[in-house]
Amino acid sequence: MYVLSHTLAHINSVRNMNTISIKSVMSTALLILAVMMDTSCKKVAHETIKEQEQVPVVFSYEVNCDYCNISYIDATNQTKTVTSNMGKWTYKIEKRISFDLKLSVSSVISSYQTIQAYILKDEEAVYGNLGYNRADLSYNTVSGNGTSSFGTYVSTTPTGGNSSGGTTVPTSSICGAKNKTGGYCKRVVVGGGRCWQHK
Repeated sequence: MYVLSHTLAHINSVRNMNTISIKSVMSTALLILAVMMDTSCKKVAHETIKEQEQVPVVFSYEVNCDYCNISYIDATNQTKTVTSNMGKWTYKIEKRISFDLKLSVSSVISSYQTIQAYILKDEEAVYGNLGYNRADLSYNTVSGNGTSSFGTYVSTTPTGGNSSGGTTVPTSSICGAKNKTGGYCKRVVVGGGRCWQHK
């Protein structure tokens, strides 16, 4: 009987040690797995940050006009000029910059002419509009703020009033907002600015 009870006690003792050993191995394995996952996540996050730093922002100018002169600040912060432009003109700055972009467009003919002038960031218009006979844009690439002035179209045909004097001539302009297809909105806006859809 003594041998039997001693043998049972020994078997229980071995079971307890096996249970403790299995639990110890499991907890060590879980700890190693947790450390590997944490290190892996940090590595992925670090690689994502590096990828974001490597993608430069591309600024560009886009002008659409006929018979106009264009002055702009290029990638080296120098003023350049294009004379007697016909149709669409673009200039891309594919490097990191921290100066103000400036664009000035003026018609070389005396008659009325529309000028579409925009500053783009990664192919999306961030500043600009449609004007008549002249456009001046300035855009700070760091703060994202800009200033602009555009010529306006004033009809030479009087509207309203009588022949004895005083007439009121409304000022109108075309919306000019860039749309999804790459064109520009052609809605006429009384008083200037953007149309109801692009406000």
